[in-house]
Amino acid sequence: MTWIRSLTILAIAFVGVTVVTLGIATLVVPRPAALGDTEPGASAAPASSGGPARPAPTSAIPGLGGALAVTGDLEGTFYLTRDSQEDAYALLGSDGRITLEGAPPEVTQISYSGWEFFPDSGQCEITAVDNAGRIGIGFAELACTDLEEIRDKGTVSIAGTIGLPLDRIVGRQTPPTGGTATVGPEEWTFEFGYLATWQQPAIGGQTGSNMELVDAATSASLLFSYDHVTHDLAVAAVQRGGEIAEVDPAACGIVREEIGAPNPRALTVELTITCTEVEVPGLGPVPIDVSVIVDELAYPF
Repeated sequence: MTWIRSLTILAIAFVGVTVVTLGIATLVVPRPAALGDTEPGASAAPASSGGPARPAPTSAIPGLGGALAVTGDLEGTFYLTRDSQEDAYALLGSDGRITLEGAPPEVTQISYSGWEFFPDSGQCEITAVDNAGRIGIGFAELACTDLEEIRDKGTVSIAGTIGLPLDRIVGRQTPPTGGTATVGPEEWTFEFGYLATWQQPAIGGQTGSNMELVDAATSASLLFSYDHVTHDLAVAAVQRGGEIAEVDPAACGIVREEIGAPNPRALTVELTITCTEVEVPGLGPVPIDVSVIVDELAYPF
């Protein structure tokens, strides 16, 4: 059953350690040779090309993105409705994308209606205006002035309010993940904790675990299952010394306390786990007590 641990590690690697959280695959135009105009599959027609006004698209994550005013030699409204975490973080819309890098974020590329911009450092200002972060979203004023299109099509300015993952504006505001466990006579330390809240794939009739808490010194671990319909979390197995033993879900009680959302795809919680008696390989039946901070990760797409 060592495949269970491998599946968990792969799932964690897929979504990434910083919460959070993972994105939509798009092509980022390199500086300055390739000149891809917009998000793949999107129309390259300018927003100001005439015809009936289209409604503002809706975002898959409420509050993410925004509507930016474009003025100058090209005018229109730049709607940003979702994000991508492929290669570099970007806000996406039907007419293009804005790529942001670093912390605090800096705009490094703008693609809009077939026009391409690579702002100089400091040419785009991002000013935080609301970082309450109730749903993991913070808001900022974006102002890019006198951007010159790389093929000399013209000059524009772009301004407006955008919603970004909170940890990209002000850094992580919730405690780091990880914790400790007392397993019979042993003390285990977990350097991180990430719970995948979506259904795990089944291989050979067995379903992978949704979370694995691994002791940093011995690689012993606790494996957990999560029901994505009922949202029930349970200790599924314990691994020690290369051996694994299943755990009766009724043997452990789990108390969950929400702390906050570092970004819209993660919720930080504190778990207190008490198991009266669990069969642990090499130790026999022993009690287990766990205190750990965990990021509950939403499906990245």
